[in-house]
Amino acid sequence: MEQRVKAIIARVLNVEIGAITDDLSSGDIPQWDSVGNLAIISTIEQELDIEFPLEDLFDLTSVRSLVDEVNQLMNV
Repeated sequence: MEQRVKAIIARVLNVEIGAITDDLSSGDIPQWDSVGNLAIISTIEQELDIEFPLEDLFDLTSVRSLVDEVNQLMNV
């Protein structure tokens, strides 16, 4: 699931997938601002047919946090 989440992030931010590392966070690249973060979250929810809990949205600001949350929601 990690590679799929990274691929979504890369596509939404319009960067090479190699630029998406585990420790990459919002603000590390210009495209990943607050609007970019909302686009990432929305796209992940749509493509993976999941819904992030509202109370977790402000914590989903890094590749690792997004991958961990997706894994938890999908019971991986």
